[in-house]
Amino acid sequence: MQEATERDKPKPIPSRADLMKTRRKRALWLVVGMLCLALLTVALGIYTSTRTESLSVTGYISGVILAIGSFLGVLGLCLEENRKALLVAAIVFLSFGIVASSFCVVVDGVFILLSLDIRPLRAGRCQYYTSGNGYIYENYYASVPCQGLVESCTMKVRSGTCYCCDLYDCANGGYLDNRYEFVGVRSCQEVLSLYTLIWVITLLNLASFILGILTTAVLGSMKDMKSCAVSPGESSQLHTPHPRHRAVLSPTAPLLPDAAGRSLYPSASLYFTPAAGTEAAQNSLMDTPRFSSHPLPLLRPTTCCPAKRRASLSEEQAALSLLG
Repeated sequence: MQEATERDKPKPIPSRADLMKTRRKRALWLVVGMLCLALLTVALGIYTSTRTESLSVTGYISGVILAIGSFLGVLGLCLEENRKALLVAAIVFLSFGIVASSFCVVVDGVFILLSLDIRPLRAGRCQYYTSGNGYIYENYYASVPCQGLVESCTMKVRSGTCYCCDLYDCANGGYLDNRYEFVGVRSCQEVLSLYTLIWVITLLNLASFILGILTTAVLGSMKDMKSCAVSPGESSQLHTPHPRHRAVLSPTAPLLPDAAGRSLYPSASLYFTPAAGTEAAQNSLMDTPRFSSHPLPLLRPTTCCPAKRRASLSEEQAALSLLG
């Protein structure tokens, strides 16, 4: 029975300040999530772009812009001063980040991933060349034999390079396909992990594109939000009138004296009855205007009825005609 009564009780309606506080908290969680996603994209993008010189990964560029915009959004939601300016700056950076993330999705997902053929890598038909720890791979080249599917030839590679002869065009010197070698890697197995990382960065940029649009829309609706947080003491002062001003009458009330003939307005006891001896009762008696004991003299009307006035005018005209 108690559970049924508790369920039947109406839920209290949240105030405007509570609603705005809940809304700001949700927006803050969304912006923090956007910031974490952007930082993860930056970290993976920088790591992938430094693993090899043969692939130019651009996924971290959008992450940097989105991270700046998200950080400004967090500041704008947490601070009261300059909130609108910070949120506008966050929206601008997030907008540029959304464009950059779409660009990175196209570059990394189309021009890089679709141009990579990892079938020879998975089949183990690629070779790794290293000249030892005493040589720098940027400055040392070596001619290695390369046996392709049709013909064999020699190719020049740097130290620390994974090359696939099945993807190398011996007749044209590899001019038609430049994804046959990966410079600067430690093994051919690392190329497969780089391929997986590029896919992850592409998916992160796609998620950043969608989440960035949602975050920009939320911050756009929050930039004109005003602070509605009111302390309990201030709310009690706002809703509880001062005892002196409790007897507030309607402006359309008739200006008539009360029973004692002392006030132009009805007695305050008709609306609120202040306690005897309190400051409100004394102030109400002191602030009420008083009438003079001598009434004003009545003024004699200067105009008469219109019919009598016309009769007197006709008599004057008749008298003037007789005299003339």
